[in-house]
Amino acid sequence: MKNFLILIITSLLIFACDNSKATNQKNSGQQGNYIQWTNGDPLHDEMIRSAIGHFLNIEREKAYVFFEKAVKLDSTSFAAHVMMSTMSPPNSEKQEAHYELAKKYSANKNENSKRFVSLLDIKSENGYRGIWGSSKEKNAIWEKMYEAEPRGAFIQFHRARSNPDLITRIKNLEELSSEWGEPNNAAIINFLGYHYYQNGDKEKSKQAFEKYLELYPQGYNSLDSMAEFYMYEKNYDEAKKYYKMVLNQFPFSISARAALKNIETLK
Repeated sequence: MKNFLILIITSLLIFACDNSKATNQKNSGQQGNYIQWTNGDPLHDEMIRSAIGHFLNIEREKAYVFFEKAVKLDSTSFAAHVMMSTMSPPNSEKQEAHYELAKKYSANKNENSKRFVSLLDIKSENGYRGIWGSSKEKNAIWEKMYEAEPRGAFIQFHRARSNPDLITRIKNLEELSSEWGEPNNAAIINFLGYHYYQNGDKEKSKQAFEKYLELYPQGYNSLDSMAEFYMYEKNYDEAKKYYKMVLNQFPFSISARAALKNIETLK
């Protein structure tokens, strides 16, 4: 049994290290004014890094599990509580509980850590608290965080994508994509694919999603994004093909299962 447990822990660490490459979190430690994600415990910190990688790539099912594990390893992990609140249902007890714990355990952290928690203070009309959003309020907080610590990769990413103006958002993400380089910019390329489509440039959108597939072949969201592109284009046969590939890669994708059911009603 002891050897079996060691094998499981070792496997988790290897998986987390591989997945964390997509995060570009090279400056996410305790020095400077970075968000204080880590606590020095190797297993907790690998859970955090892996969770961030999945979250940036919109693989929320996996991200949730890793953040949940980080909280179990360290109940004072305020940043993990922020992310658990972000991924909880609006107005739910779980959302509010993680929000309160994030505030409690960030009290003695640095200013950017407190600003990170303050994103949860902004509650949407439907009761959602979270770090997502392209609003003036949230963008203002990310801008302050960026001014205080421009080297933080997570801060760079969300400062770029939170701008309420689509054209500015695209420009910011393109600049950041160039700065990070391949393959670290995979998550940025994914967001650019959606923004290009939103801006009416379908060809550039498709190229971005194809590039994302190339840069993030081990993930399932790269397949999901390609499927969504074909859904937008009403090419349901191609969409169905990619959604099936998503489930082959990760059988528990809620969005892929829902989309396949929807396709059957549309064809």
